[in-house]
Amino acid sequence: MIGSHSAAKVRRTFVLQQKPLTLAKIKELHPDLLSSEISMALSYLMRQKYLTRIQIPNINHKGRKFVFEYTYHPERTK
Repeated sequence: MIGSHSAAKVRRTFVLQQKPLTLAKIKELHPDLLSSEISMALSYLMRQKYLTRIQIPNINHKGRKFVFEYTYHPERTK
């Protein structure tokens, strides 16, 4: 079985975009990945201390009032 390599794809997206991203924006950039795969990749990168997140108001006005915006750091944070 071939894996999706979602963590590598998500990391590459952050490196190329050079700006904070939400899960919805990552989903737009990678329609081949499921939301659950992106979420697991974000959790993995957060556990590895490559991501930080802040809560922001949802600009789509659909679903939740607040969503997380993730910022990638090339070196591990403390």
